[in-house]
Amino acid sequence: MFMRRYLTVFLLFGTLWLSLAQNHQVDSLLNYIVTQKIVDNNRLNQLLYNIKKDSVQIKHLAELSRERHFPEGEIFAYNMLGKLYRINANYPKAIYYHQKAYELAKQIGDLYNQIYSLNMQGVVYRRMDAVKSALEYHNKALNLAMTIPVKDKEIWENIAISHNSIGNIYLLLQRDDMALKHFLEALKIEQKYQNLLGLAINYQNIGSIYERKGDYDKALAYYQKSLRYNEQIHSKVGKIICNTSIGNLFLKKGEIRRAIGIIKPNLELAKHLGDAYYIADIYVNLGKAYLQNGEFNKAEQNLLKALKIALDKKIPSVAQEAYKEFSILKEKQGKFKDALFYHKKFNEKQNEILNEKNRQLVADVIIKQIKLENKQKMAALGEENLIVKKKLNRTQKSFYYTLLFLLFTIILGSIFYKQRQLNNERKLMNLEQNLLRAQMNPHFIFNSLNSLKMFIIQQKPKEAVVYLSTFSKLVRTILQSTIDKEISLKKEIETLKMYVSIENTRFSDKINFEINVSDELDLEALKIPPLLTQPFIENALWHGLSPKEGEKKLTVNIYPKDDRYFVIEIIDNGVGRQRAAEIRAARTFKRESVGIKLSEERLRYFTKNYEADYQIKFEDLYDDKGNPAGTKVIIVIPLQRK
Repeated sequence: MFMRRYLTVFLLFGTLWLSLAQNHQVDSLLNYIVTQKIVDNNRLNQLLYNIKKDSVQIKHLAELSRERHFPEGEIFAYNMLGKLYRINANYPKAIYYHQKAYELAKQIGDLYNQIYSLNMQGVVYRRMDAVKSALEYHNKALNLAMTIPVKDKEIWENIAISHNSIGNIYLLLQRDDMALKHFLEALKIEQKYQNLLGLAINYQNIGSIYERKGDYDKALAYYQKSLRYNEQIHSKVGKIICNTSIGNLFLKKGEIRRAIGIIKPNLELAKHLGDAYYIADIYVNLGKAYLQNGEFNKAEQNLLKALKIALDKKIPSVAQEAYKEFSILKEKQGKFKDALFYHKKFNEKQNEILNEKNRQLVADVIIKQIKLENKQKMAALGEENLIVKKKLNRTQKSFYYTLLFLLFTIILGSIFYKQRQLNNERKLMNLEQNLLRAQMNPHFIFNSLNSLKMFIIQQKPKEAVVYLSTFSKLVRTILQSTIDKEISLKKEIETLKMYVSIENTRFSDKINFEINVSDELDLEALKIPPLLTQPFIENALWHGLSPKEGEKKLTVNIYPKDDRYFVIEIIDNGVGRQRAAEIRAARTFKRESVGIKLSEERLRYFTKNYEADYQIKFEDLYDDKGNPAGTKVIIVIPLQRK
């Protein structure tokens, strides 16, 4: 006996100590918030998460904020209390605290909290089915938000709340077209900021419109999309709403057991949240399901619970639905007097929510809203007209100066453009002259005439005539190249053959020359700068193959790379670039290969009018033992003009 008393006292003191420790911890947190003057709502929600249902501590935050002249903290606390009382269906107190938050926000000029408090009052009135007041508060919040010229994310989120709530009110008034318009406006904002809670709410609401239209498949798709977002953010309220809606859909489709299996688990979740509205709503839906399944006792039990909560907590819409289902139940039980009684109660509640006077009041609010919007538009147009007049006056004074300035700019631009064109033409002319000098250098002409002389000395008139004919055609082609800006690939190949033929004579025809052209290429259509490849061939002949002993091979491959480019490859099996450089360095007479630089420069100008750029790459070739085995030049040329 003594031990039991001792243990009881010990537990009592332990509980008291733990409670004091927790209170001390909460006091420290509230002091920290007020001292640091934390105004970020997301941060405040995180810090106060564990005490958000404790009205005593939230009131303490409000008092502490007021004592320390921290109005933002006081406003936040009032709105938290408003939401807490709304969840507990104490609607008068909820409105009282949201109104206090609004008035204080107005005093300090805090637009965000004014808008948020107005929206929260609208939500409370909507819960009470006071549609006129709900619509007025949400419209007031929306109009105030729209006056802000530069809106941040939080303001846009409040605009979305207003649109969403107004949509729900129109849904209650069976104005589906107007409801959908507001839901889509809210959805647009939520998608922009990827607000998952907002997306969940709006997909749920759009689903309810399609449910009312009888398009159950489309409604189910929207509900399921909403449920996925609610699961992502772990929203218990969202899950309750979605599952209840999905359960009701299956009821309408006649899948009663499936509907009960979806709705019933929500009850414990709603009880855990302590939200009277959702608890009553679930009882109604369970009653409806059991009624359709012929389980009259279970139906009556659930409907009685729903009706009791709805009447106690003043939730007219749920009470109306419960009366309706009771009327159907009593009719099925053959109790027609009771059925008539509940039907009358249903009509009374329906008239209370949607009587003609209420509809007219809502219509008045809508008309006022339209008038206000039109007035704002007219005011905006008036301001625009004044601005336009002022601008016109200023424009008349500055018109001639502007015209003179534009004319001067056009003339100056034209001069610069022509100057640029002349510079480009001069550069191209210099390139062409340099190209001609490179191709018609004295050594080439002297050596070619020397070869001709040898044929004459050796009394080979036929060979001399053929050689002279080829040489003259090549000279004519080189001279023509200074006139033509581009030639066909076919003509380039013909010129190349002539050039190699003349140079090969000086090599005693020891060079095995080969050109391979892909059948996929249209040689007439493809254009390149004239004599583009000649400097690379010359380089291969005189620096790569000339010093080489044994077989001398020169190959040109032309093929498409892809839809954008074609490739010209020049491959020799000469001594390689490193050895060629050593030989050139040892010579007394050094011949510079200026032709390659000229070809690169000409390609750069040529490809200015093409979609892609050119490429020139040099690759050193090696045999199996790693010895130099020649050089490969890869010229990549674009196909498509701009």
